[in-house]
Amino acid sequence: MKIGHLIRAERVRQEMKQIVLAKGICTPSYLSKIERNLIEPSDEIALLLMNRLAIDPSKLQKNDEQTELEFKKLLMDTYKTVITSRNDELTKDKLSYLEQNSPLFENDSLHYTYLLIRLRFRLILREDIEVLKNEIEALQHSVDQFDAYQLYLFELNKALFYYNTGNRKKAIFYFETILDKLDSIAMKEWEKAEFNYIIAVVYAADGHLFASTNYIRDALEFFRENLMMNRVLDCYILIGITHKRSEQFQDSLEAYSKAMQICEDLNLHSEKGIIYHNIGSLNSTMGNSDQAIHYYKKSIDHKIIDSDKLISIFCLITEYSKLNKKKLVRYWADVGINLLKKVKDENHLSYYHHFTIYKSLHSEQGLSVEIAETAIQHFKKLQDFRYIHKYCIALAEWYYQNRKYKLSSIYYREANRYGYIYRKVEKWEDL
Repeated sequence: MKIGHLIRAERVRQEMKQIVLAKGICTPSYLSKIERNLIEPSDEIALLLMNRLAIDPSKLQKNDEQTELEFKKLLMDTYKTVITSRNDELTKDKLSYLEQNSPLFENDSLHYTYLLIRLRFRLILREDIEVLKNEIEALQHSVDQFDAYQLYLFELNKALFYYNTGNRKKAIFYFETILDKLDSIAMKEWEKAEFNYIIAVVYAADGHLFASTNYIRDALEFFRENLMMNRVLDCYILIGITHKRSEQFQDSLEAYSKAMQICEDLNLHSEKGIIYHNIGSLNSTMGNSDQAIHYYKKSIDHKIIDSDKLISIFCLITEYSKLNKKKLVRYWADVGINLLKKVKDENHLSYYHHFTIYKSLHSEQGLSVEIAETAIQHFKKLQDFRYIHKYCIALAEWYYQNRKYKLSSIYYREANRYGYIYRKVEKWEDL
């Protein structure tokens, strides 16, 4: 039986050493050869290894070209359905089906494709960070066995993992690694459009607005031609964001209006929440705090998923902070903290630090140094330079107001240093 790839993948996933798995069954060196598919073990040794790893031998399929082709078609059709639909409930259902009904193939290439697509679904659902990290590390051990398409899926998964966990610098590194060889990867047209959309989102988040606009227009063209209106909606929202950041405010509003019209025409009322949020953000940028607050509240009312409300709550807190409405800052910070307890998702930990620092800043006692320093350390760990810069300024201001000038100076310098990194400049002359 050719099971080396199955054994290695599961052993690494369980963080089990070779010597532990091999004990009483075979030598570690013999196991190493099995895992690299250099030798095929006897049925007895294969079953013993599989049982120790809790792999169900009944799922193992001998090399059967017809069965493999059928499963590969099912796998790729499921992948397309999940990625193009962008529906979490559908993703959960498809992931559950694959996990319960996927056979184990002696064809190692097919098994790797299955693992990579399964990981993509788990990333979409933002499963536990440590579990996802372990899966990526387990797959890293097999990367030399991947074909060009599998390597693309793996690097895309790593890019999305780092983006989801707030490490934008590493995410962009992997996205651009893919870009460098995109033309040589055998991808379907829908996959290219989806990748164009994702890279546009990432570039917009990192301030590369011209590049973002180019990629989003390529994606929009495909989605519009193929009547994928949910995806057209996503593109108009992103176009609105890039126009806002370029201070083309009327163009931004027009893009949001087109997105809203799609919602009306297709009864996509659940999608209105994200549009209202972005109209609120547009008004905030224009200095219209009252209008921004109005639309953020409408966004919260229209969003169905609790975790989606967190960004609007955070922006609402920011607007009330600008207006120095302390009671409302504290009220909405408590709403956000209570919602986080309900959501119970480590991926949203940054919101906890945002909420607590604003609540502390607007409390009767004033900013807690401990809360501020904890938040700064959190964002340093994520390499989120924007919020390191922002909260270092808040702490420096607090020290200055309390006549602790030396500490204030230290944090102003820290804010300045991370401000340079955030703006991608090295010298003050470049500002």
